[in-house]
Amino acid sequence: MSTVRLLLVLMLTLGLSAEAQTSRRSKKTKPKKPAVTQPVAAPEEPASDAPDEPAAAPEAASKPARDAKPEALAKPDAPVRAAPSDAAVVFAIPRSAGAEPAAIRLQAELARLLGSKPDVTLVDLATVFPPPEPPSTQEGDALYEQGKEAYDNLDPEAAAGKFTSAAEAYEKHPASLKPQRLAKTFIFLGASQLLNGDKEGAKNAFLRALAADPGTQPDQGLFDSNVHTAFTDAQQQFNSQKPGSLDIDSKPSGARVTVRGEDVGVTPLKNVPVHPGRHPVLITLPGYAPYASYPQVASERTAEVKPQLEPLPALAEAIATATRASTEKAFDSDKMPPELTALADKLGARYVVLAAVQQKKSPEAVLQVWDVRTKNRLRGVEIELQSKSPEHSTVAAADRVHGFLTGRLLADSGSDSKMPQLVKKPWFWAAVVGGAAVVTGGILYATQSNKGGPLGPVTGLPGIGF
Repeated sequence: MSTVRLLLVLMLTLGLSAEAQTSRRSKKTKPKKPAVTQPVAAPEEPASDAPDEPAAAPEAASKPARDAKPEALAKPDAPVRAAPSDAAVVFAIPRSAGAEPAAIRLQAELARLLGSKPDVTLVDLATVFPPPEPPSTQEGDALYEQGKEAYDNLDPEAAAGKFTSAAEAYEKHPASLKPQRLAKTFIFLGASQLLNGDKEGAKNAFLRALAADPGTQPDQGLFDSNVHTAFTDAQQQFNSQKPGSLDIDSKPSGARVTVRGEDVGVTPLKNVPVHPGRHPVLITLPGYAPYASYPQVASERTAEVKPQLEPLPALAEAIATATRASTEKAFDSDKMPPELTALADKLGARYVVLAAVQQKKSPEAVLQVWDVRTKNRLRGVEIELQSKSPEHSTVAAADRVHGFLTGRLLADSGSDSKMPQLVKKPWFWAAVVGGAAVVTGGILYATQSNKGGPLGPVTGLPGIGF
C-alpha cells in the first residue's frame, strides 16, 4: 500500500511540475494585450499572398529574437514570388550573324502590335529601367557666376575666359542642359569680347546664343547700347540664313529625341528643320544610356545623327538571360528555363515572349511565349519576315500571342494528332466547366457557353503548351 501511495505522489508531482513549466512558457511567449486606447502595432513583415503556414512549435516560438539569424528570416528555400501583374515583355534575339537588324525590327513591331491591344499590358521599361540622373551643371554654373563677377568688375578679358569655360562645361552635359542658360552665357561672352575690341568674336558668340535659343535677347538693364546694336546685327544675319535639317535615327529605333530641349518625336526622323549652327541633340530610350551630341548644321544642308544606343547594365543582363532562353536547345526542351522566372519577376511580368531570329536567304523567326506563373507555353509560331503570306506574317504571330495572353488560345500543340483524343477526355470537359472547345489549325480555343467570352487558360493538361 505504501508503494502505491508513493507512485501516486510521484505522478502528481511530475504532473504539477509539467503544468507549471507549461504555464511559465505560455506566459513568456504570450504577447501582452494592448490597451484599448492604443493602436495595435503593425507587423514587422508585409502580408504575403502565400498560403498560411502551420503554426510554429512552442519551443521555436519561445526562442529570443536576438538568436534569430538574418538568413533564417529571409526564407531562402521559399519559391520565387510570382510576378504581381499579367504584363508581357517581348525579346527578339538574333541566332545567327547578320540577324541583329531584323531582330531589332521584329521586337519593335511585335511590341507595337501587342501594345495596340486594349486587353494586353506590356512591361513599362521606363519604370523598370529608369534613366540615370542627369549630370550636375554645378561646374558650368560656378564658371558662369565667376564670369559675371569679372564682367561687373570691368575685367572683360577674364570674363571672356570664364564664359568660354562655362559654355564648354554646359555643352559637355546635353542631358541636363538648359538652352536659355547656354544662350545667356554666349550673350555675356559676346559682350565681353566686344569690350575687348573683338567684334567678329562677339558676332559669332551672339550667333551661337541665337542657335541655342532663337528667342533670346540681351537684358536691357545689364548691357549698354553697343551690345544691343551688335546683337541686333547678328540677329538679322541669323534670320536671313536659310535653315538646314537633321536626319536622326538610332539602333534600336523608337527613341525619344529632343533638339535644344524641345521634343521633336521618336526615331527615325528625317528633315527636322533647324537654324544653322551647333544644336544639342538628346536621344533617350528606356533601358539604354542617353546619347547626346552637338551636330553642326549648315544652311540648306542636312546633318546626320545615327547612334548605336548602349543598354544599361540591368537591361544588358535581361537581354543575356533572354538569349540563353532562346537557344534551339531551350526551345526544344519541355521545361521552362529556370532563369525566366527570375527575369519575369524582376521585370514585373507574367509572360515572356521570345522570338529567335535567323538570317538565311531571308530573315526568319520562331516564337515562343512562356506563362511563368502556370509554366504553360505557346510554341511553334513561325514568322517569315519578308514573306507576303498572311499565315506567317508578324501580324498573324502577334494575333496568336494575343490569343494566348488573353486566354482565348489555350495552347498550341504543334500538331493536330493529339487534339481529338484530348477533347474526348471527360476530365478535359470538367476543366473547361460548362464551356465549349474548338480546334482550329492545331490550336485549342475555349469559350464560355453562358457569355461567349474568352475562358482563362486551363493548366495542367498533358500535351498542351509543352
